[in-house]
Amino acid sequence: MRLNEIYEEFKDRMEICCVYIKEAHPTDGRVAKPNVDEGIFIESPKSEAERAEVAATCMLRFNFKFPMVIDNMSDEVERNYMALPDRLYLVDGDGNVAWKSGPGPFYFDVEEWYEAIKRLAGE
Repeated sequence: MRLNEIYEEFKDRMEICCVYIKEAHPTDGRVAKPNVDEGIFIESPKSEAERAEVAATCMLRFNFKFPMVIDNMSDEVERNYMALPDRLYLVDGDGNVAWKSGPGPFYFDVEEWYEAIKRLAGE
């Protein structure tokens, strides 16, 4: 998986992680056809423990090598970064957003993110 390759290349020079936010396609909300096709049926987590369980399932399913942190139940990260359903961000050493993708899945451009990482790393 390309995200894991990028993580392996840069893990010693910068922190790379995934933030698990609220479920984008829960069974008690807007279910996505690909989820139905793949047999993925997830109800909106009602507690941090439930959200952590769904996040762990995601980590295992995609075999992410990088760490994952979990947004709080107030959805603070999702609200502040407008990350739903998914996005890629690059935050510089001063805590400023240096680059962000458009919303996924259509504008989730891993190669563009990789190029932004290289620029930030001085390559």
